[in-house]
Amino acid sequence: MVSKKNFNSIDLWKLFMAVAVVAIHTNPIVTWTNPAAVGIVVMIEEWAVPFFFIASGFFLFYHMQKPYKENIRRIDGYLWKIIKMYCVWTLLSLPVTIYGYRISGNGLVSCVLSYIKYFLFVGKLYNSYHLWYLLALIYALAAIRFLVKRGLKPMAVSAIAFVVYAVSEMMVWLEKNIDLIGGVAQKLVFLYQYVFNSGGVFAGMIYVSAGMLIAYYGVRIPKWIGVCAIIAINFGKFFTQAEISRIIMPVEVFILFASLLTVELKDSGIWKTCRDISTVVYLSHLMIFSIYTILILGNPNKLGLDSFLVTLIFSILNALLLIRIQKCRGFEWIRHIL
Repeated sequence: MVSKKNFNSIDLWKLFMAVAVVAIHTNPIVTWTNPAAVGIVVMIEEWAVPFFFIASGFFLFYHMQKPYKENIRRIDGYLWKIIKMYCVWTLLSLPVTIYGYRISGNGLVSCVLSYIKYFLFVGKLYNSYHLWYLLALIYALAAIRFLVKRGLKPMAVSAIAFVVYAVSEMMVWLEKNIDLIGGVAQKLVFLYQYVFNSGGVFAGMIYVSAGMLIAYYGVRIPKWIGVCAIIAINFGKFFTQAEISRIIMPVEVFILFASLLTVELKDSGIWKTCRDISTVVYLSHLMIFSIYTILILGNPNKLGLDSFLVTLIFSILNALLLIRIQKCRGFEWIRHIL
């Protein structure tokens, strides 16, 4: 079992990853020309959402008693919480979504059908792209619940999750190389892409199950071994295709997370604050970004360092405000959507 005292490093890294997510959507390095520097930033950005998936799986199953099959209600409770969060934050993002559909020029019926599709199967509505994480987490938890209830062990669940992930990546590759297939297979690929786009909602299961493995087996990787392994993996990426790199990503983030569990930081209230800030920053940053670029600049989705700094600073201030307000009488409900 991993000692709780080591979780402080996870809370700190969650904040780093939330900053990375803000960077993904605001692109502060848009003017950079140094390939090595850009590559390092992109590498860190690619860890962000997978890291949150693994953390979700780890903490869920770390606090579950074994056998997991006998404690399925804990998964139910967490799944219901994520469903509520997804619905609430999608609703909060509705004004921006309506703006996006308005400037699209599409008709009302087309926009309504598009909204339903993206809400149920994609999770990437206009300037609320980040909410796909919650939808993918819902898909992952529902699938893992189904398997755990039937008595499958974490290793078997992870094997199935890897197959799902590999098939999803294969569908993306086939869409890019559609001329290699024909007939019914081609139509199935087109249908898959139409409904699920890149199939991002299926990416969560492999990472959540990885978190379950770490919790179940108490996996720890010495930090220096982890650092060397991650460096070696990224060096190898220079000689592989992008599709292979994506298949390797779950292993890379698994090593990162298991290594961080060996990093001990002195107990302090600051780590919980980091955890809470990371959640609010992740969920609210595209609202801040939209306000800044659409209402203030009049230049929708302007990328650059200014957009990154304004979005990050005001997202953190918003987080600190919400963290404080939720402790006040009458505002306790806020904690249920964070």
